[in-house]
Amino acid sequence: MATNQIDLKTAQEWANNWRTEQKDIVKGYLIPQDDIITLYKQITTGGGQDVRGYLGIKDDGEYKLMFVPVDSKGKDMIDLGIYDMTTPCPDCCDIDSPLYTLEP
Repeated sequence: MATNQIDLKTAQEWANNWRTEQKDIVKGYLIPQDDIITLYKQITTGGGQDVRGYLGIKDDGEYKLMFVPVDSKGKDMIDLGIYDMTTPCPDCCDIDSPLYTLEP
């Protein structure tokens, strides 16, 4: 298992905690492959090391997850761009996923 990889049971516990706390509004986000590749290229060519995610809510109430490249000192690299590349679930959910159903 990779350093930051977690098992299904832990992920389900965390998902359940989120839904209990947030009243089941947003279950997750779909992030298109093209957007991940674009962000990765911006990081590697722009001197970034990591990515930070920020939570937000649009004026219409849609929950958003925004990404920004981060340098080796942990500083946001806003000059490389702020990326809104997620679509919230519900609306784009895998309703059979154990992370959606919270069942094994």
